[in-house]
Amino acid sequence: MEQYKSTLAEAEHIAALLRVALARAGVTEAQAARVRPLVTGAGRGYVELGALHVKDAHRLLDALGPAAGGSAAGYAPAASSPNAPSVNR
Repeated sequence: MEQYKSTLAEAEHIAALLRVALARAGVTEAQAARVRPLVTGAGRGYVELGALHVKDAHRLLDALGPAAGGSAAGYAPAASSPNAPSVNR
């Protein structure tokens, strides 16, 4: 149980840092709130990023820098085509 609590505390801390970083990048609080800590039954810690709006995902990439594929690395949004299938679920 102590290992679970320790892992959860670490995941909570990292999730909180990511939410702050997202807020600094201009991501809304509602979107940043999708970042959540998780601990599996096996005791592994994870940070779930959840679904982000495309614009917020782009902001995240920009915040991570060019090596992550931000706009400085030549990102250009695809033009929407009337014949393109919808990806909304």
